[in-house]
Amino acid sequence: MNENDLIYNFARQHAIGAAGLVAMLMPQTFSAGLGVKGLDGRYQLTNKTLEDLLCSDAPHLAGRVDSELFPAEAVSQLARADQRIMRGDVAVNQALNFSVKGSYVQCLWLEFPIHGPNEKLLFVGAAVIDMRRHQNVVELQKALERLQRNNQELQKSLFELDHLASTDKLTGTWNRRRLAEAVANEMDRLKRYKHPLSVLIIDIDFFKKVNDTHGHNVGDQVLTTLASVVQSGLRTSDSLTRWGGEEFVVLCPNTKLSTAAVLAERLRERLAQTTFPKVGHLTVSLGVAECTGSETWEQWLARADAALYRAKEGGRNQVQFAPEVPAQPEPEGDMATSFVKLTWHPAYESGNSVIDNQHRGLFRDANNILGAMLSGTPPDEVAGLIKTLLADVMEHFRDEEVTIAAIGYPGVPMHARMHQKLIADAAGLSQRFEAGALNIGELFNFIAHDVIARHILKADRDYFSYLKAQ
Repeated sequence: MNENDLIYNFARQHAIGAAGLVAMLMPQTFSAGLGVKGLDGRYQLTNKTLEDLLCSDAPHLAGRVDSELFPAEAVSQLARADQRIMRGDVAVNQALNFSVKGSYVQCLWLEFPIHGPNEKLLFVGAAVIDMRRHQNVVELQKALERLQRNNQELQKSLFELDHLASTDKLTGTWNRRRLAEAVANEMDRLKRYKHPLSVLIIDIDFFKKVNDTHGHNVGDQVLTTLASVVQSGLRTSDSLTRWGGEEFVVLCPNTKLSTAAVLAERLRERLAQTTFPKVGHLTVSLGVAECTGSETWEQWLARADAALYRAKEGGRNQVQFAPEVPAQPEPEGDMATSFVKLTWHPAYESGNSVIDNQHRGLFRDANNILGAMLSGTPPDEVAGLIKTLLADVMEHFRDEEVTIAAIGYPGVPMHARMHQKLIADAAGLSQRFEAGALNIGELFNFIAHDVIARHILKADRDYFSYLKAQ
C-alpha cells in the first residue's frame, strides 16, 4: 500500500474518530445516551449512558445491531427511522418502549444524520433520553447544538483529508487515485452521451540531467514551476495530474483529438518560453490520444504513451498523436451508411499535425452526418451532429488563421473571408434542417463540394508551401 492509499484510508477512518468526539461532548452527568451507527446498522460509537441503558449481556455496543438489543416492534420503529434519515430527513423523533433486565423502559429517541464531504451521509446518530429519570430539556438542546458544531468540524476535517488523499504533495496537482476516479466518470459520459475525451502526457526532456547537475531540490522546483505553468494554460474543465517522476497527465473532457492537439502545442510553446529557477530553459515532449468508446483506460493511456515515445525518439520538444483506432467494419448489407463516404488520403496532408488532425476530424464529422441521414436517424440526433460539425469547423478556421498568419502567408485576409462565407452558409443550412426544409442532396453538396473539395483540398493547398518552408 502506497502513501496515498494510507492517507485515503486514514481519511475514512478519521470519520469514525471525529465522530467519537461527539460522544465526548455529551456531559457524563446528563442522563442522555449517544450512539453513532454505520449505514449497515451497526453501532460504531456510544457513550457510557447509552451502554448502561441498553447493554444487559455484553459490556459494549460496538458492532451490534438493533435486532440484538430490542424486541421486534422497537426494531421496526428504529428501522423506519433509519430509512427516513437515509432518505434525507434532518431528524426523526419518537417514543420507544422496551424491556432491559426485566425492567420496562420508556425513552425519547432522536435520530439525526452525520454528513461528510459534499453532504454525503456517513453515519446515523442517535440521542436517547431515559424518561424514567428527571430530564432537563435545555441541557439536551445544548448537547444537540454541540453535536451540530462537531458535525461541521467533521465535514471540514474529511474534506481536508480527502484533498490530501487525492493530491500530489510536491506539486499540488491530482495524484493517480484522483485521476482514476475522474477517468471512470468521463469514460462513462463518453459511452452514454458520445462526449469526446482526450488525454495528454507531458514529459520533461533530459530531466535526469537537471537532477544530476543541480540536485533534487532544484529538480523539485522545476516540477512545481512546470505544474504551475501548465495549470495556468488549461481550461477550467481540464485537470492536471502528476503521473510519476517528471511525467504529467492532462485529462481533457469533451475534447476531440484536433482540439487536444492545439492545446498540447500551446503548452509546449509556453513551457519552452518559461525560465526555470537555476536551470534556465527546458523543453517537453507530449503524446496525445483521443479515447474511443471501445477501449479501456489502460489501452487509451498506452496509445498516448506510444505517441509520447515517438516524440522522444523523433528529437524531443514536439507533440505527437496516437494513431486512430481502426474503425469497426460496417455490417454487411448496410448500404445506407456505406453508400456515401468521404475518405481521407495522405496526399491531403499539409505537414502541420494540428491542421491535418483537424481536417481528418472534419471528414469524420461529415461521414457521421451523411451516414445518419441516409440510415434514418431521428432528426434531433442529426441536428446534434450538424452542431458538432459547425463547432469543429469554426474552431478549425480560427486555429488555421492563426497558424497561416504566423508563417507569413500573404493570403490570410482572403482566406478569412472564405471562412466567414462557409460559416454563414453552414448556419443557414442548419436552420433549414431544423425547419425541415433541407434535403440530403443539398447537405451533401455543401459538405463534400464546398467544404471538402473546394476549400480543404483546393484553397488550403495555397499555403502548404509556406508551411513546408517554415
